[in-house]
Amino acid sequence: MHKELVGVGGLRDVAVTVPVAVTPGDTVTLQCSYDLEGDPLYTVKWYKGRQEFFRFVPKELPHTRVFPLPGVNVDVSLSGANQVVLRDVQIELAGKYRCEVSADAPTFHTEMVASHMHVAYLPEGDPKLFVEKRRYAVGDTLRGNCSSPASSPPTNLTWIINGKKMNASFVRQYPIRSDDPQSRQVTTIGLELDMDSSTFQYGKLRVQCVATMFQLYREEAEIILEEERPRLASVLGTRESSLGSAMRWRGAWWLLPALALLSLLTR
Repeated sequence: MHKELVGVGGLRDVAVTVPVAVTPGDTVTLQCSYDLEGDPLYTVKWYKGRQEFFRFVPKELPHTRVFPLPGVNVDVSLSGANQVVLRDVQIELAGKYRCEVSADAPTFHTEMVASHMHVAYLPEGDPKLFVEKRRYAVGDTLRGNCSSPASSPPTNLTWIINGKKMNASFVRQYPIRSDDPQSRQVTTIGLELDMDSSTFQYGKLRVQCVATMFQLYREEAEIILEEERPRLASVLGTRESSLGSAMRWRGAWWLLPALALLSLLTR
């Protein structure tokens, strides 16, 4: 005789939702979801790094408790069993956030999940794009650079030529330099591209530099370059001159035997 196995409920599916990046001064909601499968909740704790800053305990009054942590400003009225709200977030609050959920008796099952949040100083303005000249011929080398405004963390820069992203072999990465005491930095990349017959499209070359930072910022700089070709008029002029000379010689060849015959008759 076989006994039927009955599944035992318990805490599972613990997940944390933290914004990937925010800007200084933002109000941020950190969410923690879980399935207790019928078990009572014992406590939910929030940590920044290893330091606890918020706790929710349904059996206690008040249910919420805030622990002092420099820079952390918890909006208790909006925080509870599934979320904690932070106001006026500043750069020092970037880092790892952990949510720890514990079920009550009899299991006291505990799980912890974590996610990282960036606090970003966005670039003020568009990237700047420079090239050596505006017209290039097949066989030339296009050299240029692109710089982003100061930001923290550094901005990501990408070259796009005629709608196609350039791979690393065409990109020259310059060292990131500090721009101010707030750790904002300027990023610069260079480009070296040899021109061949496939580089231009209908005599044009579209060069773009795209600057991005997480989902918060995307700007680009663009320049249209022209293909430098031999002047059509000068080519036609050369052809016409050559044809004219040939025609003149072709029209005069019969004079030579005529002049020789005249010379014999007059002797």
